[in-house]
Amino acid sequence: MKKVFRKYSFGSKGAATTKLNALPHDEEGNPTHSHAIVHLGNLVETEGTYDEEGEVITEPVLSSTYHIDVLWDGEPLESWDSAMVWCAPLGVHTFGSSSAIAEWTEACKVLHPEYFPEPSEDELV
Repeated sequence: MKKVFRKYSFGSKGAATTKLNALPHDEEGNPTHSHAIVHLGNLVETEGTYDEEGEVITEPVLSSTYHIDVLWDGEPLESWDSAMVWCAPLGVHTFGSSSAIAEWTEACKVLHPEYFPEPSEDELV
């Protein structure tokens, strides 16, 4: 079966959990689907700074949204499209087969060509 990799952002962990809980589960709450799901949480937008002893000088700044990655076993659910995000080039996490990664990259190139600038001649040397 075709594997499709997608990235999603939700307003909160609770909103992501609600969406995940709508996927097929058995009576005991165990998933019965074969999609692979990775919780990335609130991503670091600005790195913190630390002194030589590792003490925090400035706290990292986290995103206000909660992120998950899904490797769909088959086509992604259209009901998830409104939460889908694209980042350059694959963000902080990726997984899946090379064909799933290639499909994600090609879709991202079509939607966001600015994430894939052509190298300058200086960079090619």
